Amino acid sequence: MTIHLHFLDARASLTPLRAWISDALLQTHAKAAQLLPLQPLDVVIQAGQQVVPEKGLLGYAPRPGLIHLTIDPGHPALLANAQSSLERMFAHELHHAARWDGPGYGATLGEALVSEGLAGHFAQELLGGDPEPWETLDILSMSETIALALQMWSRDDHDHGAWFFGTGALPRWVGYSLGYQMVGTYVRQVESRTASGMVALEAEALRNMLAEMLALAQGRDR
Repeated sequence: MTIHLHFLDARASLTPLRAWISDALLQTHAKAAQLLPLQPLDVVIQAGQQVVPEKGLLGYAPRPGLIHLTIDPGHPALLANAQSSLERMFAHELHHAARWDGPGYGATLGEALVSEGLAGHFAQELLGGDPEPWETLDILSMSETIALALQMWSRDDHDHGAWFFGTGALPRWVGYSLGYQMVGTYVRQVESRTASGMVALEAEALRNMLAEMLALAQGRDR
């Protein structure tokens, strides 16, 4: 498997961390390649402050063969690297990269929920540890939000920022938690399924899991 790391570091702000970052990414890629059908990949690493505040970094896989990583080199959460945050973020994006070369990330809300949920479970499959904070919202207390997601499942005009980053009226991270817990429900019901083994799974296969979650949430409301 081929991976090319491209550091955008003309101002040398990443230079003190470059060896650590490179080792973490290459080792994570080597582990992931044993489980995922990874194709040749460019990884662009740049310094910046547009990161997840709790982690000091941000990952993005916008299309096949490409991952962007933004790293805030002075951020205390980055330097602490709690639970191997850098490696886990990269593992998450590697699952996206493999999925891009299969069914794709997806344009609809349902496809985005499944892609994010699978990527979250893959990070845990590869590296262990606890789920990320954005995967652990109490979704079953949000029956109206689950119902809205089910209603908009096939829509490609959803507000991605609102569903995943809290840029609208929805709770921050609700899309990540919804996707992660939906995939978890599916994994518990289907023996011998893993996030790596489901990298090419069509999103529609998980739609019924969302309906089951809605029923559970509505039962809790009564």
